[in-house]
Amino acid sequence: MKTAVVLISLFYLFTSNIFAAQTADSVVTDVQLRTYLARDNVPLNREVVYHVELSWQGDLQRYHILETGEPVLTNLKLRGSGSANNFYLDEQGRPHSKKTITYYFVPKSMGMAYIDGVIIKYEDKSTAQKESLMSQRLGVKIIEPLPEPGKGFDPAELVLIFIIILFLLIVFYFIYRYYMVRKRRQEILAQKPPSLEETWLQRIRTEINKSDENTSQKFNVLSRLLQNYFKEKFDLQSAATFQEVENMLKPYNLQADINEKLKSFYAQSELSKFAGEKVSEHDFQLFYDTVELLLGKMDTENIEGKQMLEEK
Repeated sequence: MKTAVVLISLFYLFTSNIFAAQTADSVVTDVQLRTYLARDNVPLNREVVYHVELSWQGDLQRYHILETGEPVLTNLKLRGSGSANNFYLDEQGRPHSKKTITYYFVPKSMGMAYIDGVIIKYEDKSTAQKESLMSQRLGVKIIEPLPEPGKGFDPAELVLIFIIILFLLIVFYFIYRYYMVRKRRQEILAQKPPSLEETWLQRIRTEINKSDENTSQKFNVLSRLLQNYFKEKFDLQSAATFQEVENMLKPYNLQADINEKLKSFYAQSELSKFAGEKVSEHDFQLFYDTVELLLGKMDTENIEGKQMLEEK
């Protein structure tokens, strides 16, 4: 009888302990802990980004984070940390909350680096119960550093730079060649004696500008100088009439308005010479411009005019 009582007592104690253990294990937190790295392989000159994520079903304000400890590090140095909150509803309309704590670590040397568990302490505001969670240990491989911006070029950039430099050199060469040819041409022209038209144009400008006579007298000087130019140009013995000059100028393909102005010039010259008619300042300037235009055109068409005269 005593043996039976002892057995029953032992059975009761055993089953009571099991029940108590199951009850204690069932009192677990609703907070889920997840830790992960942004990258498993990190260059030596970049940062290791480590995320600690707490999530639960319910309002964001239900749990209050009391303390987040710093992880024990191997081959890493803590640079800083930050946190972010997120709240959303699932497909059934149930609220979910998430708090993410992000750590930024600087690698010390190449090789393996480790982040030991972080202890997170928090409080359930609805029950005033305090709990703690610990993250798992994670490892990250520190690899060779990446080239910094501006300290190296890839092959495509080198080819592009070479093409740009080559293009600039070609442009510079043609610009240099253009100015050298232009300079040489100017030197040749400077050494070349002035043409007949340039000589007479300079003579006309000099004698008219230094003359203190009235407008009519200046006009007579201009008429005389033009006649002397035609004598030397066409090897004449005496002054030529307008008809003779017009025939001699035909091979030079002068514009019609030049011929008309030259005809008016000869007509005014006759009136001034034999009738003593005065010449206005406006008319004198018009005739002076006509002579300048004629000599300039004759100088430009000189070679072509000579060829046509030889053929004629």
